[in-house]
Amino acid sequence: MTNTFTATPNRLQLFSSKTAAGESSAPLVVKGQGTASVLITANPTPFDIVFRPEKSDFPALGLTVERGAVTLWYHSGQQRTTLEVGKGQDIGLTAESATTPYWLSLDSNNSRVRYGKGEMLRTLMLLEYSWANDAQQEQLLAFPKDLARVQVTPVTVTALEILPIPVNLDPSPYIVSSDTVTMESLSFNLSSVITDLPPACQQLYATVAGRGITITPPDFPQFAQAIQHSIMTPGCICYEELKKKDPAFGYLRVTIDSNLGDSPGQPYVLEIWPAGNGSPIHNHGRACAIIHVLYGQIEVSLFPALSPAILTPWGKVTFNTGDVTFLTPDYYQIHQLKNPLPKGEAFCATIQSYRYPDSDNTHYEYFDYIENGQIKQFTPDSDWTYLEFKGLIEQEWKQTQ
Repeated sequence: MTNTFTATPNRLQLFSSKTAAGESSAPLVVKGQGTASVLITANPTPFDIVFRPEKSDFPALGLTVERGAVTLWYHSGQQRTTLEVGKGQDIGLTAESATTPYWLSLDSNNSRVRYGKGEMLRTLMLLEYSWANDAQQEQLLAFPKDLARVQVTPVTVTALEILPIPVNLDPSPYIVSSDTVTMESLSFNLSSVITDLPPACQQLYATVAGRGITITPPDFPQFAQAIQHSIMTPGCICYEELKKKDPAFGYLRVTIDSNLGDSPGQPYVLEIWPAGNGSPIHNHGRACAIIHVLYGQIEVSLFPALSPAILTPWGKVTFNTGDVTFLTPDYYQIHQLKNPLPKGEAFCATIQSYRYPDSDNTHYEYFDYIENGQIKQFTPDSDWTYLEFKGLIEQEWKQTQ
């Protein structure tokens, strides 16, 4: 079922630490809390995600993942006790295991464990257990605060990431600057604060979220009107360029800067979305991004992982003129964009800005996307440079007057 985003209070540290490829264990950043996200190889066998003390194997708190079921358990060192069992077609190992992370969240302060698949979001939780009011599990009241590391066994681990906080509250996809925050917006989590985001997002926000980034520049205030005319009129540049495109890529990419080596493709891109057009489901090469809606509205469909088996979004959010949103390697990385208005109505313009996190030493240069049941690579390209596009649109517009 597709849900719209529901805001909840948010005080988050939106950073994770990533272990080396193939590592199957890692320390928790904070004893007694954190979230482990595990990506494993295709066609896996049942495996365990286990929280253990720093210098011993027991007592331990773990989750066994198998086909059709997951089992949460406690092991004292002498005896293993089942705490909770979840069953269902999609709760355990599934065909998309090679592209879908499994995560386990430990929250000793609130006496609970949560399990889910995909991004580390409360919305994507599949199992929850709390020992706060479970008299039969009195031994759990103290020891979880001493759990200091996570271990995954016996499968081959493709990636293991540790979030320093447990999965409690999902970050709002709307972001604002600190000078617009109110006590009401904090209480209802109407937005995320830019300073909560990774440094790469903060740098991008400082560049593209200002009032000067506009689709109505002082030297050509009719720019938006002229773009709409170009989209709708045969023979004009937008109409003719869109006619050449695969319908799945029914938008225009206007690059503003050159590739500096710190982003997948050019770091700043003006994207033009005619009404009714959109993109395929895609990711962003594990880059951070800030998206600023300059004109119109854009609908963002969110997905837990990039997989041909996952074509239904877990949620949708609509952003309007002036709204700013974000994505990071861990949050909202996989999406599909669409101008939701009927064909022929107003276009949408967004400025998309990208930057790899400072911790990324791989710099994957592609956006992976889904087409005809396969994951393919999209090399970020350009239909025009910004100054070229603006000049051509202005020339067209003058010819209509």
